Amino acid sequence: MNQNSPIVVTSGDPAGIGPEVTHKALCRLMRRRAILDRRPIFVIGDAQLYARHLTRPAEMHKYHILPCEDSVQSLDYFLEEFHPRRGQCWRPIFLDCGQPDDDKVKLGKVQKLAGERAVLYLDVAVEILLNRWSFTLCTAPICKESAQKAGFDFSGQTEFLGEATGVEFPVMMLVGGGLRVSLVTIHEPLARVPKLVTREAVERTVLITARALAENFGIARPRIAVCGLNPHAGEGGSFGREEERVIRPALEAIDAKGIHLAGPLAADSAFAQARKGQFDAVVAMYHDQGLVAVKTLAFESGVNLTLGLPVVRTAPDHGTAFDIAGRQTADEGAMLQALLLADELSIKRSMPGKRKRAAI
Repeated sequence: MNQNSPIVVTSGDPAGIGPEVTHKALCRLMRRRAILDRRPIFVIGDAQLYARHLTRPAEMHKYHILPCEDSVQSLDYFLEEFHPRRGQCWRPIFLDCGQPDDDKVKLGKVQKLAGERAVLYLDVAVEILLNRWSFTLCTAPICKESAQKAGFDFSGQTEFLGEATGVEFPVMMLVGGGLRVSLVTIHEPLARVPKLVTREAVERTVLITARALAENFGIARPRIAVCGLNPHAGEGGSFGREEERVIRPALEAIDAKGIHLAGPLAADSAFAQARKGQFDAVVAMYHDQGLVAVKTLAFESGVNLTLGLPVVRTAPDHGTAFDIAGRQTADEGAMLQALLLADELSIKRSMPGKRKRAAI
């Protein structure tokens, strides 16, 4: 992995705020001379749809715009052609997927066409990753309902990227507000969660989290808090038996591998303890159990990090925000943090001699 290889950015659902926050975040990077002073950034989208989200469509001049179908196979050539002169920064390179009729995509609406475009951007990104032109991906939000109307048979981008890269069990981690939170189950109906919280799933999530803390964050002997599934972690069986039947045996099996574990803990106190520095990460059993804590503390700066992939993947920890799409009021803070974290983690991965070894 080359620390100067491009970062690939998908601009997300063109009916949502993805293009707006992507452009705003890139403008801040250009002003700060961050990331782009060392490496290029590819943005994948439709130029006409993307331009609708800019304060002035003429701001597209900040990008090198290339037709996607002609350029993906020639990225090495274009990188050489667009390489900045000494003392200058890269201009973002926009790979235009070429949807010509922007009037058919209605801002702020669930629609098949917008879902098709968002899925296409992901497909192009995966092609770039699999061809090893890049090892780093940052994805703007998609609307799962629109994507599924377009035939996207996944509950989210995390699951899609896992299958695309041959990873059976990708793990979602949320980073923000002084917390790192991994999830045993991701986008699942709450009624299904108890059956999906198995010993194997808990053990696998904890181990992947521990490895990621070592490789991505330099924590060789991580301290991990593991939440219970039920209120008060089951209260000794009074409020549920999953803690004693499933979670505790999983943790006992891991304990011999040198990871400092605490749990199963009551979720209503585990996050506060982690924020005080007692733990390096928290493993939550289901989506809202973990995300409520991170989003409360870092609603405009939280980052979604996918663990277990052969590439670095980050995303802003928010959705498409259809209610404000096209109004130029979206906050780009989370997208900016997602880009900065993607850059930081890919640099660490490119320097294996500097990485901490996990104690597992």
